[in-house]
Amino acid sequence: MEMYGKNICVSYRELVESGIISKSAYDKYVNQGKLTVARRGARNREALIYYDTMYPPIRVAYDTKNPEAKEHLRKQLKKVQTNPMNIRLKSDDKAVEFYKTYTPKISIDRQKEYVLNAKVMNAMIVQETGLQNKHSEYGYTHKSLVRNTVISLCEELRRSFNHTLPKSESRLMEKFRDYKKRGYVALVSGTTGNQSARKIGPREGRILLRLKRSKFPVYADMQIFDEFNRIVAERNARVTREEDRLKPVESPQTVINYLYKTNIKLWWYGVVHGEIAFKNEFMPQFDTKLPQMPNTLWYGDGTKLNLYYKDYDKKNKRMVARTIDVYEVMDACSEMFLGYSFGAENFLTQYEAYRMALETWKVKPYEIVTDNQGGHKKPEAQAFFKKICHLHKTTMPHNGQSKTIESAFGRFQQQVMHKLYNYTGQNVTATKESSHVNIDLIMKNISQLPTLEEMKEQYLKCRHEWNSMPHPTSETGMTRMEMYTTLNSPKAEQLDEYEVQELFKLLSKDSVKYGKQGFVFSRNNKEYRYMVYDESGQVDMGFHMQNVGVSFRYKYDPMDMTSVELWEVCAGDRLKYAATATPKVVFHRATAERSTEESERLYAQIRAQKRALAGHYIACEELLLEESMGEAYTKLVMPLPVGESQKSMERQREQYANEELKAPVAYPEGVGPGTYEAEPEEEPAGIASPGEYTKQVSGMTEAEMYLSFLSDN
Repeated sequence: MEMYGKNICVSYRELVESGIISKSAYDKYVNQGKLTVARRGARNREALIYYDTMYPPIRVAYDTKNPEAKEHLRKQLKKVQTNPMNIRLKSDDKAVEFYKTYTPKISIDRQKEYVLNAKVMNAMIVQETGLQNKHSEYGYTHKSLVRNTVISLCEELRRSFNHTLPKSESRLMEKFRDYKKRGYVALVSGTTGNQSARKIGPREGRILLRLKRSKFPVYADMQIFDEFNRIVAERNARVTREEDRLKPVESPQTVINYLYKTNIKLWWYGVVHGEIAFKNEFMPQFDTKLPQMPNTLWYGDGTKLNLYYKDYDKKNKRMVARTIDVYEVMDACSEMFLGYSFGAENFLTQYEAYRMALETWKVKPYEIVTDNQGGHKKPEAQAFFKKICHLHKTTMPHNGQSKTIESAFGRFQQQVMHKLYNYTGQNVTATKESSHVNIDLIMKNISQLPTLEEMKEQYLKCRHEWNSMPHPTSETGMTRMEMYTTLNSPKAEQLDEYEVQELFKLLSKDSVKYGKQGFVFSRNNKEYRYMVYDESGQVDMGFHMQNVGVSFRYKYDPMDMTSVELWEVCAGDRLKYAATATPKVVFHRATAERSTEESERLYAQIRAQKRALAGHYIACEELLLEESMGEAYTKLVMPLPVGESQKSMERQREQYANEELKAPVAYPEGVGPGTYEAEPEEEPAGIASPGEYTKQVSGMTEAEMYLSFLSDN
């Protein structure tokens, strides 16, 4: 049984030669039309008969003799018509950027989950399209086969990458159709950004903000807690509808946490502490400088670089012979040296060596094996190795045979480095005489030794020679370089430029508080100062004012500090992307040392800050007016923003009214102008007995009685 076009056919051999019917019966049934020939027989091919139109007794006899024929054909079709599953996932930097900047913010762990799911969906789309095109090319369609193949690919990728797409076939295909229709957003959970668990809602927040801003009287934080609950209890006693009830606060700390969040603190700080304090707290500060004179299994291991170089000993005032250490990354299969870094084994040398390896060869190894020394155990090192490979393991302590790279180093020294006159020899455990150096000769010729830089050049030439030598196990005489560049593990992941850059961004261990000076932190005894700027090159006042006092962890590239990514630490230590900061602009304090462009930028920033102060002040005035707390209702004259006159404020109020001037920060949700709620009115008590009627009438005057008649009419 086989396929001929879109139809299932049975061969002449299966009917006649197998004994189901005789040749004469076959010819008779063909002439009578009880067997329809799909393809006539010839010298190099046999005749095929349509299975579905066969004479029923013959078809029953065939099925009885070949009960597994249909199932065998189905398996063959699936094997032949299905493209091989490619379990490699292509990178999708657009998905990374989409989930990174999605609103509401998504935690970094959930971003990784969504990006992986998007890559799996992309692979499923490619598989589906390829099968549909192949079927169309041969003039038939098998929708169920395509569907089953796509589902099988999804499950294969689940075993390889542990994605979180639905396991139910119906829900998976529903999600698949939705992804093809809506794109990346289809993978975002509907609970993202859910704020139903907030302890303080907008209406409660407005009361707390009003109490914090109050001048008559001025409340302490604990008094705000008590007064708030008193107000809530009174209001709840008067209301009749459940939706009008307010939620009391159980803990003073809840009140403090709410009021001292930066985006809430903005709206009471100037009223409580004054506009000068507000400016000093939230406005960005400039950095100035005083006038001055112009002018697939990879191994990694650190070892001593077995070459002497000459150096001057300042303490003893003499020339001495010294050595340095080197950290090498080696491919276990080809023994190819991939990346190196000079210096003692620590996280910095490890980072530099692996970075060189990945940037040079642009491949992510499946597994990396290191020893237990150096900086491998540090949290930042463990996080780094987790990113650059699928599996990171350490060798068993006191098990030298497991350290393949040490064996390779030994042969590297014996075969290549021993040729150099400044070779130090192998370690003291080596038994061969040739493994030890003539130390007397070295000490007598210290002045003839190379300098440190010359010795490094020697080492690089030795590495190149080692990589160009034939591999000892290659049957074809391939060099280590040829073997490494020709072959590739199917479990290794090819990288593009974007992925390489992302791999080497490190996440800071500690949080740093964003202040009025910007984002300032120190690494390796060096201070870095950053600020978030907008597209015009000015300080992003909206971001700056809302985040003064907020702590961020930062992603950075140790070799390219031209920008850092700020990640906000949320509940449960979840991280959400906030902004990208760039080095802070420094202005010369002396006017004579500033260029024209520098002065223009400085004054533009000063003007922007003054307008931001004025815009925020006017927005605060709107709260005062709505709360009936403006100057007309109080005994006090409210101070103006620093450096502003009454005349200039009137002009800027007009600009604010015409939307030419805007507040740098929006009102907190539910507490801006227009959200004021009047006190619920009390309903009339009513009359339920003659005694209540007599009591009400006894207290009524004639004037009140006549007025009630008039109001009723």
